[in-house]
Amino acid sequence: MPDFKERRAVAPRTVMSFASQLAGAADAPTARAAQRGSRGPTTRAPALDPADLAAAAAGVIAPSRQEILDRAGKLLGVPYVWGGTTPRGLDCSSYVSRVWGVSRQTTDTLSKVADDISKDELRAGDAMNLPTWNDPHGYGHVRLFDRWADPARTKMWVYEETADTGNSVHRMIPYDPRYQPMRLRSLDTV
Repeated sequence: MPDFKERRAVAPRTVMSFASQLAGAADAPTARAAQRGSRGPTTRAPALDPADLAAAAAGVIAPSRQEILDRAGKLLGVPYVWGGTTPRGLDCSSYVSRVWGVSRQTTDTLSKVADDISKDELRAGDAMNLPTWNDPHGYGHVRLFDRWADPARTKMWVYEETADTGNSVHRMIPYDPRYQPMRLRSLDTV
């Protein structure tokens, strides 16, 4: 089983809601250009997509599995920031919340929007969750399942935002039975 690395000692900070971020996104390019002045181009975070917002309103249809994977791919390379909720920095649960299109969840609250499933039921777009009470270090972690990497189902491809790499990645890792497979409610089962 992989060893858990210590989380960086970063003081928690207040973060905006997804809706607040989207509302301010229209003014952001102009503000960034003014701040840059003549220094030339800077690295720009991925643009906010309305699909990243919470789908808390009644009647919202869950995204398809392909939409979830597309969103995960668009957020690759975003820096890992513990407690982060913006495209300039996300943590693991914020990453999964965004790609699922649900309100901000943590590893301990994912059961509000997802149900436990078995390892054999895992499909692209499902999650692998390690809540804080099951994590030996008490941090918790969640990954987005993509596909099995071998017929024996001992290795898998995942999308994840992780302090281990410092940003969101798509990589192959060993299956870890400490993680609980979960499925977003209303996600197609076909």
